Amino acid sequence: MSIGDGIERAIAAVADPMAVMRRVVDEALLLIPTAEGAVVELADDETLTYACAAGSLAAHVGLRLDAGNSFSGMAIRIGTTLICTDSRVDPRVDADACRQVGAVSMICVPLLRGGDRVGVLKVSAAHPDAFTQGDVASLAKLAEFISWAIATASDLVQFTSTLNAGSGVPGTKSADEAETGGGNSSAHARFVGNVLRPGLVADSDTRERIQSVIAASSIDMVCQPIVELASGRLVGAEALARFRHSAQSTPDRWFADAHRVGLGIELELAALDRALGLLGDIPTGAYLAVNASAPTVLAAAASGRFDVPAPQRLVIELTEQLEVDNYPELSATLIRLRRRGLRVAIDDTGSGVSTLAHILKLAPDIIKLDRTLTTGIDLDPVRRALAGALATFANETGARVVAEGIESAAELDTVIGLGISFGQGYHLGRPAPPAQLNRFTVAESLAGLPVSRQP
Repeated sequence: MSIGDGIERAIAAVADPMAVMRRVVDEALLLIPTAEGAVVELADDETLTYACAAGSLAAHVGLRLDAGNSFSGMAIRIGTTLICTDSRVDPRVDADACRQVGAVSMICVPLLRGGDRVGVLKVSAAHPDAFTQGDVASLAKLAEFISWAIATASDLVQFTSTLNAGSGVPGTKSADEAETGGGNSSAHARFVGNVLRPGLVADSDTRERIQSVIAASSIDMVCQPIVELASGRLVGAEALARFRHSAQSTPDRWFADAHRVGLGIELELAALDRALGLLGDIPTGAYLAVNASAPTVLAAAASGRFDVPAPQRLVIELTEQLEVDNYPELSATLIRLRRRGLRVAIDDTGSGVSTLAHILKLAPDIIKLDRTLTTGIDLDPVRRALAGALATFANETGARVVAEGIESAAELDTVIGLGISFGQGYHLGRPAPPAQLNRFTVAESLAGLPVSRQP
């Protein structure tokens, strides 16, 4: 999902004033760390009403103030952000009202809808001198964002693109200005993003993280051996992506996040480029398996990425990161690749019903049995029955089965007993740099794996 997606939901959020105000007061307390309370006061003729509040002011929702005698009313009248350092001695404030809500320090910012001043965003604290001029500037800039965004909900496409770019919103500073200390526009943009569409900022952060990985090609590749089960000899290796500085996120999560923010194919292609670079490091006689979703296969084929030496040593493992939208196009592309010697595997077979459709429509050379079927297969007759049926189906159609996730001797013996000839898993070999594959003896003629079929 890209940052410009979900515009209708964002507009709906803006159309719900209470939802917007709740987000505003919650986020204001985060934006100004010394604030103890936050409130949106709405103007109505000569009064101001606490419409939505958080923190120490939450208990005072519904409170009505005299606009002509209050600090908030003054901010509205003159259209300027105001700060009160001590309400006990400041003649501009309604001292009784401040005592009632426990507000000693305050910042009041007018809010606009179009050209009308419709209310005030206020933060407060129960002690004097709680806020700095930096807090005043932050809240003032924030009000410009909120007022503009709410008044121009129909322009949210522009708003979200400028949030991602960091410039272009009225009243903001450029990214260069922000880097040189010229304001806090990034924080303001993040605030408004959270107000208008929760999750928008998280998606923006994810996009930035993934874009940096793609730009720097900071993807490492390891290889997990695929062996002939009866002999333990190497027949191939699956290239697996590893992301630097990703202790809190697995490779699967990286790719899922990338697809969610609209960068899935780009990240897959970056990983594919790194994987294809390993082909020369794989022991002669073994194949290299690379992972790609259907749209990525189409993009890679169109760009000539599969034009590699010794294409008969390359296996494309089709993943289910994205659904196949156009089987005829995918099939035609795979036929062209297979005529050149490449082979096709269906990954994660048994993890979902859609995999069976892949098998029937694409007639793969290799069927990879998902680890959810292999794990505990020695103890579960249902898993054994399904794996055995897939092995029989593969043998009758000229394909081969590779069992993934073999992690114990008992699982290995069971898989062999079901007539499955090839496998991979921690019990057979962990993912490692390609150089470590040299410790294996390579099976002759790729251990009988089929020459690429042309359906």
